[in-house]
Amino acid sequence: MLSWSIPPAATFALALTAILYLRGWLLMRRAGVPFIPLWRAASFLLGIFSLWFALASPLDTFSGFILTAHMLQHMVLMMIGPPVILLGAPLVPLVRGLPAFAAREFAGPFLNWRLAMRIGNALIHPAVALILMGAAMFAWHTPRLYELALASGAWHEVEHACFFLASLIFWWPIIQPWPSHTHRPRWILVPYLLIGDLQNTVVSAILVFSDRLIYPSYGTTPRLFGFSALADQAAAGAIMWVIGSTVFLIPATVIAVQLLSNRRPLKATIAPSRRAASLDVIFAIGQRLSFPSRLLRRRFRPDTIDAMSFVVIFIAAGLCLAALASRVSDDDDPALRLSQTAGPFVVSIFALPGDLDTGHSEFNILVQDRDTLQVAQDATVTLQAKRDGTSQSTAVAHASTDDSENKLLQNADLELPAAGDWTLNVRITQNDATAEATLPLRVVTPERGIAFHWPYAALGIFAATLLFSYWLRHRPSRSVGVRRALPISKASS
Repeated sequence: MLSWSIPPAATFALALTAILYLRGWLLMRRAGVPFIPLWRAASFLLGIFSLWFALASPLDTFSGFILTAHMLQHMVLMMIGPPVILLGAPLVPLVRGLPAFAAREFAGPFLNWRLAMRIGNALIHPAVALILMGAAMFAWHTPRLYELALASGAWHEVEHACFFLASLIFWWPIIQPWPSHTHRPRWILVPYLLIGDLQNTVVSAILVFSDRLIYPSYGTTPRLFGFSALADQAAAGAIMWVIGSTVFLIPATVIAVQLLSNRRPLKATIAPSRRAASLDVIFAIGQRLSFPSRLLRRRFRPDTIDAMSFVVIFIAAGLCLAALASRVSDDDDPALRLSQTAGPFVVSIFALPGDLDTGHSEFNILVQDRDTLQVAQDATVTLQAKRDGTSQSTAVAHASTDDSENKLLQNADLELPAAGDWTLNVRITQNDATAEATLPLRVVTPERGIAFHWPYAALGIFAATLLFSYWLRHRPSRSVGVRRALPISKASS
């Protein structure tokens, strides 16, 4: 329970998504739209919470040390979160939860854009969805890509995004969230799910029956429990096998029973004409939901106030998300620099790989009991760096878990002011036991350059795209100009 690590950017994004959904759901409920009952809203919120749990719970903390925890995290992102979210029929409530200007000018036109509809329909075709799911599962479980995700925090996030998006597409044809519909026979979903289960079984069987470590990093990282890395790999494969097969086979069995008993699936069915009419009503909801002051209402039109409100909300939320996502931390890409037995402890030191730059450097220390491998989170850890051949040393730094993203590791920040060879001394104290470990360091002067924060660049590109699309929809038409010019030409002639 002490190993929770809250990711600020993901937490903010998921909380914002939940707020938008709830706002849209409440608007629809007030308008009397019956197609999204309370249990669907609860399902969506449960799915959002499952995603947050996968990213913030000890599953993420242990994922770099235990393959079993990492596999459980992937199962939540692929087998639990996406289908539970889709059961909440999220499309229309999320659109309706947006500010009125955003729903009217961006979300609505995009969803009605023919190219977007064609791409969406192509992605959720069972054959395409099955290929995407298999590609994501097999590609990211190859040793090279899996090791890349373990070594880089950014690639780890890309891996999670690929798993979630591919799973969202895979589960869409099965759940078919309202208001989407399909004309394909439902029996296709039975072999569709069985093939998905076969893909999952192949990957998990490789992990279970392999007689060697497929991912070498788990052989060199400190073991947190008594079982070996190979046993951990087999356990991870077994968990993937059991959970995956259960999630795939239960809906396949339900669909087969429904087909054999000639029972129609329990879902809201709407005639095409009524569906179009109901969507028009839904997209019209919320036009009056704004809270401008009386001064604004007197000076500006309602459409202008909606646009101003959207711009303020967009800038505030976008800058908050970009600031949280651009936080730089050495916890993101740590490398094991030393692991040795020191007295009654096993001490592991993590830092950025390669030479360290002058200035602040972050070190993460894992202290374990030598006999039980239990993490000694109450141990006192003191760090001191000394430049070789001189008496110059940094100030003493005390490590703690307060600022550490991984709560198993104690974090400390040291100032290395000059380039050269340094020696890091780590002193561990717990009760009456004391031990020391040393690590040689090479410090270099970094090349000066302009720091690039991609979240702010992504925010700017997204804002420019919205502005360009708005300009395209509202630019003056040339044909209108020509028609207006014709009467003048006739009069002059």
